[in-house]
Amino acid sequence: MSDINELVDQIKQATDYQINKRILREKIITDLHLAYNNGLFLIKPELIAFLATWPSDELYLEDTYQNPIKINRQEFLTLCQQHYQMAMNAWHIDHEELKRARKV
Repeated sequence: MSDINELVDQIKQATDYQINKRILREKIITDLHLAYNNGLFLIKPELIAFLATWPSDELYLEDTYQNPIKINRQEFLTLCQQHYQMAMNAWHIDHEELKRARKV
């Protein structure tokens, strides 16, 4: 009987891990939003790459609410890189704690 209980505990722990991992990802997606010039942007690697390669310093970007927002490319690029890295570092730390708790 103890083998079955142990198996049930392992399955429950794996399921809890997947649920907590999904919740953590949703939190980080929320954290990846950045307010800039009265707009709200979801910072993704694609946006950072776009900003890094765009040739002019001023442009208009669509925010998450589908509004055109005037952007100072270099300033916004720097903010996006910093914000993205901060969120990814937090996600990594939280994910490592989640993995560590799963093993206990």
